[in-house]
Formats: sequence, C-alpha cells, structure tokens
Amino acid sequence: MLKEIIIFLLVAYIVSRILRFLLPVFRITSAASSHMRNMQEQMQAQMREAERNQQQATNSNRGSGQKKPVEKQGDYIDYEEVN
Repeated sequence: MLKEIIIFLLVAYIVSRILRFLLPVFRITSAASSHMRNMQEQMQAQMREAERNQQQATNSNRGSGQKKPVEKQGDYIDYEEVN
C-alpha cells in the first residue's frame, strides 16, 4: 500500500513537471503562429494595395492621353556595333 502511494506521488510529480514545461511551450507556439499569420495577412494586404495603386496609376496615364517619350536619335552606338 505504501509502495503504491509513493509510486503514485512520484508519477504525479513527474507529470506535473512535464506539464509545467509543455503547456507554456504550446501557448508560445500558438501565439507565435497566430502573430506570424497576422503579419502575413498584413503583407498580402499591402501588396494588394500597392498593385491596385499601380494599376490605377497605369490606367490614369493611359486615359490622360500621355504617350511614351520618343527616343532621341543621335550619336548613340549600340554596344554590339563597337569594334
């Protein structure tokens, strides 16, 4: 009887020590993963916003009648032509 009580107390002590270590690890892991997920969502939202702004700028340039600047002709020699 005394031997069973000692074994039970020893097992209970070991289990409590393990849980005191593992529970905070699981909490930290879940908090870190949720924080990382939030950061990724913010990055994706910023990228979508930047793409939307770029498309709007491109569309406004096309709609305003602006043309691409004409290349000036001059004494420029292409790299391949130089001997």
